[in-house]
Amino acid sequence: MNRIIKYLVNEGLPKTFIVFYCVGLVLYAMPLTHDLFKLITPYTLVLVTGAILMHHKEWNIKTIAVLASIFILSIITEIIGVATGKLFGVYAYGQGLGIKIIDVPVVIGLNWVFLVYASNGIISKYTSKSAPIIIGGASLMILYDILLEKVAPLMDMWEFSKNDPPINNYVVWFLLALLFNWAIQYFKIDTHNRPARWLFFIQFGFFIGIVILNEFNIN
Repeated sequence: MNRIIKYLVNEGLPKTFIVFYCVGLVLYAMPLTHDLFKLITPYTLVLVTGAILMHHKEWNIKTIAVLASIFILSIITEIIGVATGKLFGVYAYGQGLGIKIIDVPVVIGLNWVFLVYASNGIISKYTSKSAPIIIGGASLMILYDILLEKVAPLMDMWEFSKNDPPINNYVVWFLLALLFNWAIQYFKIDTHNRPARWLFFIQFGFFIGIVILNEFNIN
């Protein structure tokens, strides 16, 4: 049993993520478990993010400070965005992401940390030059957000007042992604983390699955 657990949390973690999110799709699709799916969503985000951060190679004060800063700055930006409607457009968070601070779910900050960390790790696997990593990581995050904006209302995460997010939503997302990826590069945070790279693409596939299920009105 110990060997199985060790495998699942180490070498087999990407496979564990695949199974985990496939189960999530089933819970979303079945009417009897649809509400349960929404209830456990924020805890799922905490669990999987915690799992990949456990595989970070070099924990030190610098790493903690940079990731904590991304968490705090993203939460502050989201609070300003929700309150003013000036940054991302006019939108409001639903109940799908759990506990909130001034109308912004706490796990949003954790999601920003994951996305920056994972996108940076994906690009840095193929190049060591900072500029391509920063721009490439930010571009990956925009692609992720384009899909996520379609899924968010379906999962009661958030919704824009005019349904579709305005262009400034993506502009601000990209600028923040550039800033956070720059911080990762400037402070030389090692983001080479195989489970994080896998989770990024597994979540992307999961969101595509949610969109497809919704198109067929399966929920």
